[in-house]
Amino acid sequence: MVMGFYSNAQETEFTFNNERGMTDFIVTPIEGKTAPEIFKKVIEWIKVTYKNPDKVILSTIENEYVRFEGSSDSFYAMNPISKIYVPVKYEIEISIKDEKYKFDYVGMTIIENGVKIPYFSTKSKEELENYPIFKKDGTLRSTYKYFIEVPTYLNNLNKSLSESIVSTVKKTDGW
Repeated sequence: MVMGFYSNAQETEFTFNNERGMTDFIVTPIEGKTAPEIFKKVIEWIKVTYKNPDKVILSTIENEYVRFEGSSDSFYAMNPISKIYVPVKYEIEISIKDEKYKFDYVGMTIIENGVKIPYFSTKSKEELENYPIFKKDGTLRSTYKYFIEVPTYLNNLNKSLSESIVSTVKKTDGW
């Protein structure tokens, strides 16, 4: 007898492959923290992590949601011959509930000569078939071979956020 197995588990890390494309979002458990506590820590993390936090925060719903835009010179590399990083802006949505948050990668924009070009939002398998990132054998085309670094960048960003949320370090006045 053959039995099928269906899993509806939520992803905890970003991945990118020829079967599913980019992970849509990840969920990070934060035991013992309420939604208001997590929301406050997300805002604090943005204020510490980003140079102009008031400009990067695009939208908030208190205790429920934060959407922000970051920028990086090491988020995405191009050029199959020599690894050249290009400056990008990326957009993240954080949806908050008691004891967890959803980290949703919305997409990125490559900034070339002051022109913003929408690039690489999450791709479904159907979209991947119409958008030739992968060769027929399942390997990345050389133009996109460094795109696999994007999930690593996002995972590191989420790790920084989650560590900040669970941190109990108090600020001192004795500096």
